[in-house]
Amino acid sequence: MPANKQQVFFIGGDFLMRAKMKQLLSDTKGEADYISTTIYILVGVVLLTFIISVVSLLSAKIQMDHAVDQITKQVQIAGGVNDDTNALIDFLAADISGIEHLQCNITTDDGNTSKIQLGTPFTVVITADKTLGGFWRVLPVTISITSKAAGVSEIYWK
Repeated sequence: MPANKQQVFFIGGDFLMRAKMKQLLSDTKGEADYISTTIYILVGVVLLTFIISVVSLLSAKIQMDHAVDQITKQVQIAGGVNDDTNALIDFLAADISGIEHLQCNITTDDGNTSKIQLGTPFTVVITADKTLGGFWRVLPVTISITSKAAGVSEIYWK
C-alpha cells in the first residue's frame, strides 16, 4: 500500500472515516455497493412507471379512434344526431378507461346536425383529458387527446 493510505488509517477520528468512505465509493473493482444498486432499482422503477403510463395513453387514443369511427357510422346511417347517437356516445365513453372530460362535437357546413341531408359531409371530433401520473398521482401531467373522423350522410330527407 502507498504510504499516504497507511498514514490515513493511523490518524484517528473524522478524517479516517471520510477517507474510508471516499475509498469505498470510488472503488472500481466491479462490485456493486448498496447505494448504486438502490439508485439503479429506483431509476428502473421510475422508467417502468413511465412506460406503463405511455402505454395507457396509447390505449386510450386507440379506444377513442374506434369510438369516433362508430359514432361516424351511426350518424351516416341515421342521417343526423338523435337519441340513439347520444346513447352510443355515452356507452362508448364509459368503455374508454382513464379519461376525463369527454366531449363529442358533430358539425356540418350548414350547422344542422339533427337532419343531415344526403351527400352532406360532417365531422365528428372527440376530445378528452388523460392524466399521466407517477406514483400515486404525484406530479400528474394532464394531456388532451383528440380523435377526428369525417363522413357523409346516407339519408335523403324530404
